[in-house]
Amino acid sequence: MSLPSAEGIVRRHDVDDQNYLDFGAQFPSVGMLTSGSSLGSGVLIDSRWVLTAAHLQDGDTAPEQFEVGDGLYNVSEFHRHPDWNSEADPNDASLEGNDIALARLDSPVAGIDPSNWYTGGNEVGAIGISVGFGNTGTGEDGQVSGTAGTKRAAESTIERDDDAGGPGPPQPTVQVDTTLEYDFLPPDDADVLPLEGAAAQGDSGGPVFIDLGDEPVVAGIHSFVINWNDTDDGLATYGDTVASTRVSLYDDWIVSTIPEPGTWGLLNGFAVFALAAFLRRRKGS
Repeated sequence: MSLPSAEGIVRRHDVDDQNYLDFGAQFPSVGMLTSGSSLGSGVLIDSRWVLTAAHLQDGDTAPEQFEVGDGLYNVSEFHRHPDWNSEADPNDASLEGNDIALARLDSPVAGIDPSNWYTGGNEVGAIGISVGFGNTGTGEDGQVSGTAGTKRAAESTIERDDDAGGPGPPQPTVQVDTTLEYDFLPPDDADVLPLEGAAAQGDSGGPVFIDLGDEPVVAGIHSFVINWNDTDDGLATYGDTVASTRVSLYDDWIVSTIPEPGTWGLLNGFAVFALAAFLRRRKGS
Protein backbone atom coordinates (compact mmCIF):
# COMPACT_ATOMS: atom_id res chain seq x y z
CA MET A 1 0.00 0.00 0.00
CA SER A 2 1.50 3.33 -1.03
CA LEU A 3 0.59 6.64 0.59
CA PRO A 4 1.13 9.60 -1.75
CA SER A 5 -0.26 13.03 -0.99
CA ALA A 6 -3.53 13.84 -2.70
CA GLU A 7 -2.07 16.49 -4.91
CA GLY A 8 -5.76 15.89 -9.61
CA ILE A 9 -9.25 15.01 -10.38
CA VAL A 10 -9.18 11.55 -11.95
CA ARG A 11 -12.47 10.73 -13.66
CA ARG A 12 -14.61 7.92 -15.03
CA HIS A 13 -13.26 6.54 -18.31
CA ASP A 14 -16.76 6.37 -19.80
CA VAL A 15 -17.68 10.04 -19.21
CA ASP A 16 -16.52 13.00 -21.31
CA ASP A 17 -13.89 15.13 -19.58
CA GLN A 18 -15.78 18.29 -20.54
CA ASN A 19 -18.46 17.39 -17.99
CA TYR A 20 -15.85 17.53 -15.21
CA LEU A 21 -14.49 20.83 -16.53
CA ASP A 22 -17.98 22.35 -16.63
CA PHE A 23 -18.64 21.07 -13.11
CA GLY A 24 -15.44 22.68 -11.84
CA ALA A 25 -16.44 26.05 -13.29
CA GLN A 26 -19.41 26.11 -10.89
CA PHE A 27 -17.00 26.71 -7.97
CA PRO A 28 -15.35 30.10 -8.55
CA SER A 29 -13.95 30.32 -4.99
CA VAL A 30 -11.50 27.46 -5.69
CA GLY A 31 -8.09 28.59 -6.89
CA MET A 32 -4.56 27.38 -7.50
CA LEU A 33 -1.67 27.81 -5.06
CA THR A 34 1.88 27.82 -6.45
CA SER A 35 5.44 27.96 -5.19
CA GLY A 36 8.06 27.71 -7.90
CA SER A 37 7.17 24.59 -9.87
CA SER A 38 4.97 23.17 -7.08
CA LEU A 39 1.20 23.34 -7.47
CA GLY A 40 -1.69 22.84 -5.09
CA SER A 41 -5.28 23.95 -4.64
CA GLY A 42 -7.21 25.99 -2.09
CA VAL A 43 -10.57 27.61 -1.45
CA LEU A 44 -11.32 31.23 -0.62
CA ILE A 45 -13.24 31.45 2.68
CA ASP A 46 -12.73 35.18 3.28
CA SER A 47 -11.74 37.98 0.93
CA ARG A 48 -8.09 37.60 2.05
CA TRP A 49 -7.91 34.05 3.40
CA VAL A 50 -7.55 30.69 1.64
CA LEU A 51 -8.20 27.33 3.32
CA THR A 52 -5.79 24.62 2.14
CA ALA A 53 -3.54 21.75 3.29
CA ALA A 54 -0.62 22.10 5.68
CA HIS A 55 1.57 19.73 3.67
CA LEU A 56 1.76 22.25 0.81
CA GLN A 57 4.53 23.85 2.85
CA ASP A 58 7.73 21.89 2.21
CA GLY A 59 10.25 22.73 4.90
CA ASP A 60 10.49 26.51 4.91
CA THR A 61 8.97 26.82 1.43
CA ALA A 62 5.28 27.71 1.50
CA PRO A 63 2.91 28.62 -1.33
CA GLU A 64 3.73 32.05 -2.71
CA GLN A 65 0.80 32.90 -4.98
CA PHE A 66 -2.91 32.18 -5.29
CA GLU A 67 -4.62 32.35 -8.68
CA VAL A 68 -8.39 32.61 -8.64
CA GLY A 69 -10.74 33.91 -11.34
CA ASP A 70 -8.69 36.32 -13.44
CA GLY A 71 -6.56 37.50 -10.51
CA LEU A 72 -3.16 36.55 -9.14
CA TYR A 73 -2.48 37.32 -5.46
CA ASN A 74 0.65 37.04 -3.36
CA VAL A 75 0.55 34.95 -0.19
CA SER A 76 1.81 37.09 2.68
CA GLU A 77 1.34 34.54 5.50
CA PHE A 78 0.95 30.76 5.68
CA HIS A 79 -0.41 29.30 8.92
CA ARG A 80 -0.25 25.54 9.36
CA HIS A 81 -2.37 24.05 12.13
CA PRO A 82 -0.21 23.93 15.27
CA ASP A 83 -0.81 20.17 15.63
CA TRP A 84 0.06 19.33 12.03
CA ASN A 85 1.90 16.00 11.97
CA SER A 86 3.76 15.04 8.80
CA GLU A 87 4.76 11.57 9.99
CA ALA A 88 3.31 8.65 8.02
CA ASP A 89 3.67 5.04 9.08
CA PRO A 90 1.28 2.52 7.47
CA ASN A 91 2.39 -0.15 9.94
CA ASP A 92 0.71 1.48 12.91
CA ALA A 93 -2.26 3.15 11.17
CA SER A 94 -0.96 6.61 12.01
CA LEU A 95 -0.84 8.92 9.03
CA GLU A 96 -0.39 12.64 8.67
CA GLY A 97 -2.89 14.42 10.90
CA ASN A 98 -4.37 17.92 11.21
CA ASP A 99 -3.43 18.56 7.57
CA ILE A 100 -5.00 21.99 7.30
CA ALA A 101 -3.64 25.50 6.80
CA LEU A 102 -4.69 29.07 6.13
CA ALA A 103 -2.98 31.32 3.58
CA ARG A 104 -3.37 35.09 3.94
CA LEU A 105 -3.32 37.12 0.74
CA ASP A 106 -1.62 40.49 0.48
CA SER A 107 -4.77 42.07 -0.95
CA PRO A 108 -8.46 41.16 -0.90
CA VAL A 109 -10.06 39.23 -3.74
CA ALA A 110 -12.78 41.23 -5.47
CA GLY A 111 -15.68 39.89 -7.50
CA ILE A 112 -15.65 36.35 -6.05
CA ASP A 113 -17.80 35.34 -3.10
CA PRO A 114 -15.91 33.33 -0.47
CA SER A 115 -17.28 29.91 0.43
CA ASN A 116 -18.60 29.02 3.85
CA TRP A 117 -17.32 25.99 5.72
CA TYR A 118 -19.32 23.26 7.42
CA THR A 119 -19.50 23.10 11.22
CA GLY A 120 -21.98 20.25 11.73
CA GLY A 121 -21.56 16.50 12.00
CA ASN A 122 -23.59 14.97 9.17
CA GLU A 123 -20.93 14.55 6.50
CA VAL A 124 -21.12 10.76 6.19
CA GLY A 125 -23.61 9.72 3.50
CA ALA A 126 -23.53 13.13 1.83
CA ILE A 127 -22.32 13.53 -1.73
CA GLY A 128 -18.90 15.15 -1.63
CA ILE A 129 -17.81 17.40 -4.50
CA SER A 130 -14.03 17.40 -4.92
CA VAL A 131 -12.54 20.41 -6.74
CA GLY A 132 -8.94 21.00 -7.74
CA PHE A 133 -6.31 21.88 -10.34
CA GLY A 134 -4.27 18.69 -10.31
CA ASN A 135 -3.35 16.09 -12.89
CA THR A 136 -6.19 14.29 -14.61
CA GLY A 137 -6.73 10.87 -16.16
CA THR A 138 -9.21 8.04 -15.85
CA GLY A 139 -9.85 5.41 -13.22
CA GLU A 140 -8.53 2.72 -15.55
CA ASP A 141 -4.99 4.10 -15.80
CA GLY A 142 -4.83 6.90 -13.23
CA GLN A 143 -3.44 10.40 -13.50
CA VAL A 144 -1.30 11.53 -16.43
CA SER A 145 1.79 13.53 -15.49
CA GLY A 146 1.89 17.09 -16.80
CA THR A 147 -1.87 17.59 -17.08
CA ALA A 148 -2.24 19.83 -14.00
CA GLY A 149 -3.35 23.45 -14.01
CA THR A 150 -7.01 23.24 -15.05
CA LYS A 151 -9.91 23.19 -12.61
CA ARG A 152 -12.17 20.15 -12.52
CA ALA A 153 -14.75 18.82 -10.09
CA ALA A 154 -16.05 15.33 -9.39
CA GLU A 155 -18.47 13.72 -6.98
CA SER A 156 -18.26 10.76 -4.62
CA THR A 157 -20.24 9.62 -1.61
CA ILE A 158 -18.54 10.31 1.74
CA GLU A 159 -18.45 6.91 3.40
CA ARG A 160 -16.39 7.19 6.58
CA ASP A 161 -15.20 9.64 9.19
CA ASP A 162 -13.03 7.15 11.10
CA ASP A 163 -10.37 4.47 10.58
CA ALA A 164 -12.48 1.88 8.76
CA GLY A 165 -10.62 0.22 5.91
CA GLY A 166 -11.24 0.31 2.18
CA PRO A 167 -11.80 -2.54 -0.26
CA GLY A 168 -10.46 -5.98 0.58
CA PRO A 169 -9.10 -7.00 3.98
CA PRO A 170 -9.02 -4.45 6.84
CA GLN A 171 -6.33 -1.87 6.23
CA PRO A 172 -4.93 1.00 8.30
CA THR A 173 -6.17 4.36 7.12
CA VAL A 174 -6.18 7.50 9.24
CA GLN A 175 -6.48 8.91 12.72
CA VAL A 176 -10.02 8.44 13.99
CA ASP A 177 -12.36 11.36 13.30
CA THR A 178 -9.78 13.67 11.73
CA THR A 179 -10.61 12.90 8.11
CA LEU A 180 -13.47 12.15 5.76
CA GLU A 181 -12.97 9.28 3.32
CA TYR A 182 -14.51 8.17 0.07
CA ASP A 183 -13.74 5.33 -2.36
CA PHE A 184 -13.34 5.87 -6.11
CA LEU A 185 -16.04 3.59 -7.51
CA PRO A 186 -15.85 2.02 -10.99
CA PRO A 187 -18.67 2.55 -13.52
CA ASP A 188 -20.14 -0.91 -12.95
CA ASP A 189 -20.60 -0.35 -9.20
CA ALA A 190 -24.25 -0.05 -8.17
CA ASP A 191 -23.49 3.10 -6.14
CA VAL A 192 -21.33 4.94 -8.69
CA LEU A 193 -22.30 8.57 -9.31
CA PRO A 194 -22.68 10.21 -12.76
CA LEU A 195 -19.52 12.31 -12.27
CA GLU A 196 -17.65 9.93 -9.98
CA GLY A 197 -14.00 10.84 -9.52
CA ALA A 198 -11.09 11.14 -7.13
CA ALA A 199 -8.51 13.69 -6.07
CA ALA A 200 -4.93 13.04 -7.16
CA GLN A 201 -1.60 14.86 -7.58
CA GLY A 202 -2.07 18.63 -7.68
CA ASP A 203 -5.43 18.66 -5.86
CA SER A 204 -3.88 18.79 -2.39
CA GLY A 205 -5.49 21.56 -0.38
CA GLY A 206 -8.55 21.68 -2.60
CA PRO A 207 -12.00 21.47 -1.04
CA VAL A 208 -14.63 18.78 -0.71
CA PHE A 209 -18.00 20.53 -0.75
CA ILE A 210 -21.25 19.08 0.54
CA ASP A 211 -24.71 20.51 -0.09
CA LEU A 212 -27.16 19.86 2.71
CA GLY A 213 -29.66 22.53 1.77
CA ASP A 214 -28.91 26.18 1.11
CA GLU A 215 -25.56 26.08 -0.72
CA PRO A 216 -22.42 23.95 -1.05
CA VAL A 217 -20.14 24.36 1.97
CA VAL A 218 -16.57 23.19 2.51
CA ALA A 219 -16.51 19.96 4.52
CA GLY A 220 -13.07 18.59 3.66
CA ILE A 221 -9.59 19.58 2.45
CA HIS A 222 -7.79 17.05 0.22
CA SER A 223 -4.96 15.43 2.14
CA PHE A 224 -3.86 12.10 0.64
CA VAL A 225 -4.82 9.06 -1.44
CA ILE A 226 -4.60 5.48 -0.22
CA ASN A 227 -3.56 3.14 -3.02
CA TRP A 228 -4.65 -0.33 -1.99
CA ASN A 229 -2.59 -1.90 -4.77
CA ASP A 230 1.13 -1.11 -4.45
CA THR A 231 1.48 -1.18 -8.23
CA ASP A 232 -0.79 1.88 -8.49
CA ASP A 233 2.17 4.12 -7.59
CA GLY A 234 -0.09 6.99 -6.57
CA LEU A 235 -2.05 7.08 -9.80
CA ALA A 236 -5.53 7.12 -8.15
CA THR A 237 -7.36 4.30 -9.94
CA TYR A 238 -10.71 2.63 -9.29
CA GLY A 239 -10.98 1.25 -5.78
CA ASP A 240 -8.54 3.69 -4.18
CA THR A 241 -9.53 5.83 -1.19
CA VAL A 242 -9.26 9.60 -0.82
CA ALA A 243 -8.88 11.08 2.66
CA SER A 244 -9.64 14.74 3.33
CA THR A 245 -9.17 16.71 6.53
CA ARG A 246 -12.52 17.08 8.29
CA VAL A 247 -13.02 20.86 8.40
CA SER A 248 -15.78 20.84 11.02
CA LEU A 249 -13.23 19.81 13.66
CA TYR A 250 -11.17 22.94 13.06
CA ASP A 251 -13.81 25.66 13.24
CA ASP A 252 -12.38 27.20 16.42
CA TRP A 253 -8.88 27.34 14.93
CA ILE A 254 -10.12 28.89 11.69
CA VAL A 255 -12.14 31.54 13.52
CA SER A 256 -9.25 32.35 15.87
CA THR A 257 -6.76 32.67 13.00
CA ILE A 258 -8.84 34.89 10.74
CA PRO A 259 -9.27 38.23 12.53
CA GLU A 260 -12.66 39.89 12.61
CA PRO A 261 -13.05 43.32 10.98
CA GLY A 262 -11.45 46.03 13.11
CA THR A 263 -13.49 48.57 15.06
CA TRP A 264 -12.24 51.39 12.83
CA GLY A 265 -13.48 49.57 9.77
CA LEU A 266 -16.88 49.06 11.35
CA LEU A 267 -17.08 52.70 12.36
CA ASN A 268 -16.07 53.78 8.87
CA GLY A 269 -18.75 51.55 7.40
CA PHE A 270 -21.34 53.08 9.71
CA ALA A 271 -20.15 56.60 8.82
CA VAL A 272 -20.47 55.92 5.10
CA PHE A 273 -23.96 54.52 5.64
CA ALA A 274 -24.99 57.55 7.72
CA LEU A 275 -23.56 59.98 5.15
CA ALA A 276 -25.42 58.23 2.33
CA ALA A 277 -28.67 58.44 4.29
CA PHE A 278 -28.07 62.16 4.96
CA LEU A 279 -27.45 62.88 1.28
CA ARG A 280 -30.58 60.99 0.27
CA ARG A 281 -32.60 63.08 2.72
CA ARG A 282 -31.13 66.28 1.29
CA LYS A 283 -31.85 65.19 -2.25
CA GLY A 284 -35.45 64.44 -1.40
CA SER A 285 -36.04 67.75 0.43
